[in-house]
Amino acid sequence: MGNVVVLGSLNFDTIARVDAFPKPGTTIVARDLTFRLGGKGGNQAVAAARQGANVLMIGSLGDDSAGAAYLEVLKRRNVRTDGVYIRKGMPTGTAMICVNDQAENTIVVGLAANNALTADEVRDQQQWIAMGTIMLAQFEVPMEAVVEGLKMAKPLGTITCLNPSPWREGFPWGEVELDFVIVNEHEAEQLFGQPVESMGDIGWIREKTTAMGINTVIVTRGADSTLAFSNRGPSLEVPTMMVNAVDSVGAGDCFAGVFAARWAETRMLEIALRAASVAGSLATTTEGAQESIPDRDTTDQALAAAIRDLMLG
Repeated sequence: MGNVVVLGSLNFDTIARVDAFPKPGTTIVARDLTFRLGGKGGNQAVAAARQGANVLMIGSLGDDSAGAAYLEVLKRRNVRTDGVYIRKGMPTGTAMICVNDQAENTIVVGLAANNALTADEVRDQQQWIAMGTIMLAQFEVPMEAVVEGLKMAKPLGTITCLNPSPWREGFPWGEVELDFVIVNEHEAEQLFGQPVESMGDIGWIREKTTAMGINTVIVTRGADSTLAFSNRGPSLEVPTMMVNAVDSVGAGDCFAGVFAARWAETRMLEIALRAASVAGSLATTTEGAQESIPDRDTTDQALAAAIRDLMLG
C-alpha cells in the first residue's frame, strides 16, 4: 500500500435536512438534525485509509471536547495524527450543512482552529512528507500552509495533488509544480475562466495547465463522466456509476481520498480514476461525509460490477 499525506481541515459538522433551501430573510424548520465529523482534510484522510493506504494527517484542532473526540476517531479509523496540532483556547472548526430533497447541499464553514495552521508547522512535518508517496491538500486551511506543503513535497520525491476547494483566490498558480489537480465542474470554470464541457476541450486546457504548472487536471461532473486531461500521458473519460443518491455531502472528498490512495498504490491514472469514481458514487447513497465512505472491499466489488456492465455494454 502507498503512503498518503493529507494536509487540510478537520471540522465538526452540523447537518440539517430540509425540504428546500431557505430564501434570504426566511426561517425554515429542519426535518432532521445530526452531528458528525468532517472537514475536507479529515474526510479525504479517512477515505484514503479505508482503501488501505498508510495515511498521515497534518491539521489543527481546538482543545475542546469536539477536538478530543475527533483525534480519537481519526486514530480508530487508522489515520496517524502525529501532524495534528491542538490549539489552546480555540474551538474546533465547524461546518453548517443543509441538504435538500434532491440530495444537493449548501455549506457554511467556520474555520476556527483550522485557520491557525502555519507554514512553519508544516515544515516541521518534513520527515512525514518525505515518506509520502503522494500529498493531498485542499483550501480549508491557510494558503501559506498549503503552498509550503506542496512546495516541500516535490524536492522530497512526493507527488503533489491539490483539490482547490472550497475555491479561494490567492494560490500562486505557475509557481508550484502540481502533479494532479482535482476540481468539480464549477471549480474548473473558476480555475480556467471558462467551462470544461468535454474531451474536445483538451487543446486549450493543455495550454492553460502547462502555464499553471499542472501535469494532470481531473474534472468531476456529478452524475456525468469524469474527465482527466494530462500533459504527460493519455487523457481519459471515466463514466460514473449510476446510483440512487440521497446525500452528496463528502462525495467529492471521498473521490479525492480514494484517488490518492489508489494512485499511491498503483501509480496508474486510469485505475485510480475508476476506483475513485465508483467510491464517490457509492458515497452519495448513505448520509454523512465520513460515514458514507466505502471501504476497500465494497469499492472493489462495485468496481468489478461496473467494469462487467461496461464490457457487456
